[in-house]
Amino acid sequence: MLSLKEVIPALTKDFTQGITRVDKHIYIQPKKEHKYTFIWMHGLEDVPDSFLAGFNNPELNPFDHQTTKVILLCAPVRPLTKNKGEMMTSWYDIMIPNWKQFWGIKSDKELWGVDQAIESRNFIWSLIDQEPIPKKNIFIGGFSQGCCMSLLAGLGYKESLGGILGNSGYLFPFTEIKNKTPIQILHGEEDEVIPYEFAEKSIQPLLKLENNLQFIKLKGIEHAMMLDNFKLMKEFVAKHLS
Repeated sequence: MLSLKEVIPALTKDFTQGITRVDKHIYIQPKKEHKYTFIWMHGLEDVPDSFLAGFNNPELNPFDHQTTKVILLCAPVRPLTKNKGEMMTSWYDIMIPNWKQFWGIKSDKELWGVDQAIESRNFIWSLIDQEPIPKKNIFIGGFSQGCCMSLLAGLGYKESLGGILGNSGYLFPFTEIKNKTPIQILHGEEDEVIPYEFAEKSIQPLLKLENNLQFIKLKGIEHAMMLDNFKLMKEFVAKHLS
Protein backbone atom coordinates (compact mmCIF):
# COMPACT_ATOMS: atom_id res chain seq x y z
CA MET A 1 0.00 0.00 0.00
CA LEU A 2 1.39 3.38 -0.98
CA SER A 3 1.77 6.12 1.58
CA LEU A 4 0.62 9.67 0.95
CA LYS A 5 4.21 10.89 0.60
CA GLU A 6 4.93 8.26 -2.06
CA VAL A 7 1.93 8.97 -4.22
CA ILE A 8 1.72 12.76 -3.94
CA PRO A 9 4.45 13.59 -6.51
CA ALA A 10 2.43 11.83 -9.20
CA LEU A 11 -0.67 13.86 -8.37
CA THR A 12 0.94 17.21 -7.76
CA LYS A 13 0.33 19.94 -10.32
CA ASP A 14 0.24 23.56 -9.15
CA PHE A 15 0.39 24.19 -5.40
CA THR A 16 0.91 27.92 -5.38
CA GLN A 17 -2.29 29.39 -6.77
CA GLY A 18 -4.69 30.62 -4.09
CA ILE A 19 -2.30 29.91 -1.19
CA THR A 20 -1.39 32.48 1.46
CA ARG A 21 0.73 32.18 4.60
CA VAL A 22 0.04 34.06 7.81
CA ASP A 23 2.20 33.50 10.92
CA LYS A 24 3.31 30.09 9.57
CA HIS A 25 -0.31 29.02 9.03
CA ILE A 26 -1.32 28.10 5.46
CA TYR A 27 -4.58 29.27 3.90
CA ILE A 28 -5.89 27.62 0.74
CA GLN A 29 -8.60 29.88 -0.62
CA PRO A 30 -11.69 28.53 -2.40
CA LYS A 31 -11.67 28.91 -6.17
CA LYS A 32 -15.19 30.33 -6.19
CA GLU A 33 -17.78 31.02 -3.48
CA HIS A 34 -16.74 30.42 0.15
CA LYS A 35 -19.33 28.01 1.59
CA TYR A 36 -17.24 25.77 3.86
CA THR A 37 -14.11 25.96 6.02
CA PHE A 38 -11.84 23.11 7.06
CA ILE A 39 -9.28 23.68 9.84
CA TRP A 40 -6.48 21.10 10.14
CA MET A 41 -3.80 20.57 12.81
CA HIS A 42 -0.56 18.63 12.32
CA GLY A 43 1.14 16.36 14.84
CA LEU A 44 4.10 16.73 17.19
CA GLU A 45 7.30 18.14 15.66
CA ASP A 46 5.63 18.64 12.29
CA VAL A 47 4.59 21.57 10.10
CA PRO A 48 1.49 22.35 8.03
CA ASP A 49 3.47 22.00 4.80
CA SER A 50 3.46 18.23 5.36
CA PHE A 51 -0.24 18.22 4.48
CA LEU A 52 -0.32 20.96 1.86
CA ALA A 53 -0.01 18.64 -1.15
CA GLY A 54 -2.83 16.42 0.06
CA PHE A 55 -5.34 19.10 0.98
CA ASN A 56 -4.57 21.23 -2.06
CA ASN A 57 -5.18 18.38 -4.46
CA PRO A 58 -8.80 17.95 -5.62
CA GLU A 59 -8.29 14.20 -5.96
CA LEU A 60 -7.40 13.86 -2.27
CA ASN A 61 -8.99 16.83 -0.53
CA PRO A 62 -12.16 15.62 1.25
CA PHE A 63 -13.79 18.95 0.35
CA ASP A 64 -14.68 20.69 -2.87
CA HIS A 65 -11.78 23.06 -3.54
CA GLN A 66 -14.16 25.34 -5.43
CA THR A 67 -16.17 26.25 -2.31
CA THR A 68 -13.96 25.38 0.70
CA LYS A 69 -11.33 27.40 2.51
CA VAL A 70 -8.69 25.10 4.03
CA ILE A 71 -6.64 26.37 6.97
CA LEU A 72 -3.53 24.33 7.84
CA LEU A 73 -2.47 25.51 11.27
CA CYS A 74 1.06 25.56 12.67
CA ALA A 75 1.62 24.73 16.34
CA PRO A 76 3.82 26.94 18.54
CA VAL A 77 7.46 26.00 19.06
CA ARG A 78 7.89 25.07 22.72
CA PRO A 79 10.14 22.92 24.94
CA LEU A 80 8.90 19.34 25.29
CA THR A 81 9.42 18.12 28.85
CA LYS A 82 9.47 14.41 27.98
CA ASN A 83 12.33 15.14 25.55
CA LYS A 84 14.39 17.01 28.16
CA GLY A 85 13.24 20.41 26.98
CA GLU A 86 13.97 19.95 23.28
CA MET A 87 12.31 22.71 21.25
CA MET A 88 9.73 21.59 18.70
CA THR A 89 6.31 22.40 17.31
CA SER A 90 3.73 21.12 19.76
CA TRP A 91 0.12 22.00 20.56
CA TYR A 92 0.78 21.08 24.20
CA ASP A 93 3.57 19.74 26.38
CA ILE A 94 3.96 16.06 27.23
CA MET A 95 5.34 15.67 30.71
CA ILE A 96 6.78 12.13 30.88
CA PRO A 97 8.03 9.66 28.22
CA ASN A 98 5.83 6.76 29.38
CA TRP A 99 2.68 8.86 29.86
CA LYS A 100 0.38 6.20 28.36
CA GLN A 101 1.18 3.83 31.24
CA PHE A 102 -0.12 6.36 33.76
CA TRP A 103 -3.45 7.12 32.05
CA GLY A 104 -6.06 7.25 34.81
CA ILE A 105 -3.39 7.02 37.53
CA LYS A 106 -1.62 10.38 37.43
CA SER A 107 -3.51 13.65 37.13
CA ASP A 108 -4.02 15.27 33.74
CA LYS A 109 -1.47 17.99 34.53
CA GLU A 110 1.13 15.35 35.41
CA LEU A 111 0.76 13.90 31.92
CA TRP A 112 0.18 16.88 29.64
CA GLY A 113 0.53 20.64 29.50
CA VAL A 114 -3.19 21.11 30.09
CA ASP A 115 -2.95 24.90 30.17
CA GLN A 116 -1.16 24.87 26.81
CA ALA A 117 -3.79 22.56 25.32
CA ILE A 118 -6.52 24.93 26.55
CA GLU A 119 -4.63 27.89 25.08
CA SER A 120 -4.39 26.09 21.72
CA ARG A 121 -8.08 25.18 21.94
CA ASN A 122 -9.01 28.81 22.55
CA PHE A 123 -6.96 29.88 19.53
CA ILE A 124 -8.86 27.39 17.35
CA TRP A 125 -12.13 28.70 18.77
CA SER A 126 -11.14 32.23 17.81
CA LEU A 127 -10.63 31.12 14.21
CA ILE A 128 -14.01 29.41 14.16
CA ASP A 129 -15.62 32.59 15.55
CA GLN A 130 -14.07 34.65 12.74
CA GLU A 131 -15.39 32.52 9.89
CA PRO A 132 -18.25 34.40 8.12
CA ILE A 133 -20.25 31.25 7.40
CA PRO A 134 -22.69 29.11 9.42
CA LYS A 135 -20.87 27.02 12.05
CA LYS A 136 -22.47 23.86 10.66
CA ASN A 137 -20.34 24.46 7.55
CA ILE A 138 -17.07 24.43 9.51
CA PHE A 139 -15.13 21.17 9.92
CA ILE A 140 -11.97 20.61 11.94
CA GLY A 141 -9.50 17.75 12.04
CA GLY A 142 -5.96 16.71 12.65
CA PHE A 143 -3.32 14.01 12.91
CA SER A 144 -1.90 12.66 16.21
CA GLN A 145 -1.62 15.70 18.53
CA GLY A 146 -3.78 17.50 15.98
CA CYS A 147 -6.45 14.82 16.36
CA CYS A 148 -6.47 15.37 20.14
CA MET A 149 -6.83 19.11 19.58
CA SER A 150 -9.64 18.72 17.04
CA LEU A 151 -11.63 16.68 19.56
CA LEU A 152 -10.88 19.10 22.39
CA ALA A 153 -11.82 22.17 20.34
CA GLY A 154 -14.62 20.68 18.28
CA LEU A 155 -16.55 19.02 21.10
CA GLY A 156 -16.06 21.93 23.47
CA TYR A 157 -17.25 24.64 21.10
CA LYS A 158 -20.44 26.51 22.00
CA GLU A 159 -22.42 25.05 19.09
CA SER A 160 -22.26 22.07 16.77
CA LEU A 161 -19.88 22.14 13.82
CA GLY A 162 -20.10 20.27 10.54
CA GLY A 163 -17.79 17.51 11.70
CA ILE A 164 -14.55 16.43 13.37
CA LEU A 165 -12.04 14.37 11.36
CA GLY A 166 -9.50 12.84 13.74
CA ASN A 167 -6.59 10.63 12.71
CA SER A 168 -4.28 8.61 14.99
CA GLY A 169 -5.01 10.46 18.23
CA TYR A 170 -6.98 10.11 21.45
CA LEU A 171 -9.54 11.90 23.60
CA PHE A 172 -8.26 13.91 26.56
CA PRO A 173 -10.04 13.05 29.83
CA PHE A 174 -10.55 16.79 30.40
CA THR A 175 -12.39 17.29 27.09
CA GLU A 176 -15.67 19.14 27.61
CA ILE A 177 -18.58 18.05 25.43
CA LYS A 178 -21.03 20.84 24.63
CA ASN A 179 -22.51 19.95 21.25
CA LYS A 180 -23.53 17.16 18.88
CA THR A 181 -20.86 17.56 16.22
CA PRO A 182 -20.46 14.35 14.13
CA ILE A 183 -17.12 12.62 14.68
CA GLN A 184 -14.89 10.39 12.58
CA ILE A 185 -11.73 8.91 14.12
CA LEU A 186 -9.39 6.81 11.98
CA HIS A 187 -6.63 4.80 13.67
CA GLY A 188 -4.01 2.39 12.41
CA GLU A 189 -4.16 -1.14 13.77
CA GLU A 190 -0.33 -1.29 13.86
CA ASP A 191 0.20 2.15 15.43
CA GLU A 192 3.04 1.91 17.97
CA VAL A 193 3.17 5.62 18.83
CA ILE A 194 -0.45 5.72 20.02
CA PRO A 195 -1.62 2.09 20.11
CA TYR A 196 -5.07 1.39 18.72
CA GLU A 197 -6.22 -0.19 22.00
CA PHE A 198 -5.19 2.94 23.89
CA ALA A 199 -7.10 5.22 21.53
CA GLU A 200 -10.14 2.94 21.74
CA LYS A 201 -10.08 3.11 25.53
CA SER A 202 -9.78 6.90 25.53
CA ILE A 203 -12.90 7.47 23.41
CA GLN A 204 -15.27 5.42 25.59
CA PRO A 205 -17.00 8.59 26.88
CA LEU A 206 -18.02 9.38 23.29
CA LEU A 207 -19.99 6.14 22.99
CA LYS A 208 -22.58 7.52 25.40
CA LEU A 209 -23.26 10.61 23.31
CA GLU A 210 -25.86 11.38 20.70
CA ASN A 211 -23.13 12.54 18.33
CA ASN A 212 -22.80 10.52 15.15
CA LEU A 213 -19.50 8.66 15.82
CA GLN A 214 -17.33 6.61 13.48
CA PHE A 215 -14.27 4.93 15.01
CA ILE A 216 -12.53 2.99 12.26
CA LYS A 217 -9.60 0.59 12.58
CA LEU A 218 -7.24 0.75 9.59
CA LYS A 219 -5.77 -2.71 9.14
CA GLY A 220 -2.02 -2.92 8.62
CA ILE A 221 -1.51 0.83 9.09
CA GLU A 222 1.01 2.35 11.50
CA HIS A 223 1.17 5.94 12.81
CA ALA A 224 0.71 7.60 9.42
CA MET A 225 -1.70 9.28 7.03
CA MET A 226 -2.43 7.02 4.08
CA LEU A 227 -4.60 7.32 0.99
CA ASP A 228 -7.30 5.34 2.80
CA ASN A 229 -7.50 8.15 5.38
CA PHE A 230 -8.33 10.67 2.67
CA LYS A 231 -10.83 8.34 1.03
CA LEU A 232 -12.68 7.70 4.30
CA MET A 233 -12.60 11.38 5.26
CA LYS A 234 -14.10 12.27 1.89
CA GLU A 235 -16.96 9.79 2.45
CA PHE A 236 -17.61 11.21 5.91
CA VAL A 237 -17.62 14.81 4.66
CA ALA A 238 -19.98 14.00 1.78
CA LYS A 239 -22.40 12.52 4.29
CA HIS A 240 -22.35 15.52 6.62
CA LEU A 241 -22.17 18.52 4.28
CA SER A 242 -25.24 20.69 4.80
